[in-house]
Amino acid sequence: MQNLWTMLSNWLVQHGPLLIRNITIFIAILLVGWILANVVDRALNSAIKRSRYQPSPLFGQFVVNVARKTVWIIAIVLGLDNLGVDTAALIAGLGATGIILGFALKDTLSNFASGAMILLYSPFDVGDFIEVAGESGTVRDLTLVNTVLHTGDRKVITLPNSKVWGSAIVNYDTSDIRRIDLVAGIAYGDDVDRAKEIFSEILAEHPKILEDPAPVVRINELGGSSVNFDVRGFVNREDFWDVRPELLRQLKVRCDEEGLEIPFPQQDIWVRNADALAEPQTE
Repeated sequence: MQNLWTMLSNWLVQHGPLLIRNITIFIAILLVGWILANVVDRALNSAIKRSRYQPSPLFGQFVVNVARKTVWIIAIVLGLDNLGVDTAALIAGLGATGIILGFALKDTLSNFASGAMILLYSPFDVGDFIEVAGESGTVRDLTLVNTVLHTGDRKVITLPNSKVWGSAIVNYDTSDIRRIDLVAGIAYGDDVDRAKEIFSEILAEHPKILEDPAPVVRINELGGSSVNFDVRGFVNREDFWDVRPELLRQLKVRCDEEGLEIPFPQQDIWVRNADALAEPQTE
């Protein structure tokens, strides 16, 4: 133990000052890297806001994150090189390891490629309400691996980008207006012309239904128990969820006031031999 302590003491005397110097420089490099990363973050955000072309928030967020992490990686490599670590061999080793991991993580690489395609073509952006892969919600974040949705009931849905890019994407916020599609059924004995007139009045009198494109009321089908009308009107996107229930209520109230029956599903049963059914069964 005495020999070991002597050897350790001698090593610290010879190499201690250099080691302390290198560690100090390493910490200083990381500190400078952290400062530069924040500077790059603020500079890129400012440049994106002032840009004439105004890229999508998702693309801007992606560029800022990549630049920030790149600065950090450069700072770490320079710091390790100052400590005496052979960074060239380390990078070469990481490259070989990356090839091996590439085969093992092919699904993750597929998500990475899909995330790049989403950023390139921008089928949706942060804040858009979308429906994709059987899920719907508001886009809150996009990484190169996952797309994060927030639902109206405060659930968080994380979807792999390969599943998002490989599915049909319905973006409800691309247009400034949306169409409300309702189906109103009346009884076969009611006056279809009067019903069409009433439904048209409801759309025309509502202050938030747009005149252009014009509302549409027409017979859609002769159903099993009702004559079904398509009742359609366009509204501003932000009014959709308020106007739709209002129209449903007005349709019900006006049908009651005008004596139009809203039938429920029903069936007519025909008995071919009623007398036979009425006779008591004997063994």
